[in-house]
Amino acid sequence: MDDALTVLRREFESVDGSFLLRLGGELVWDRASFSRLEQAMRVACEQLEGHDDLPRWMAEGFYEVSHFVAE
Repeated sequence: MDDALTVLRREFESVDGSFLLRLGGELVWDRASFSRLEQAMRVACEQLEGHDDLPRWMAEGFYEVSHFVAE
């Protein structure tokens, strides 16, 4: 889970090499980076299922990905 959280934090902060940075800045769909993000999101969902609360950064990140990537 720690690895997944690290990947999510880096993606949601749009650090160098992240899928979201490349998509937003360069309009490049990096399949490997997307797969890494998608897998981290799945792991986080599985691990946090049934919890009553989520860290704000994570909730906001999931929301932004669901809207930004679709556009």
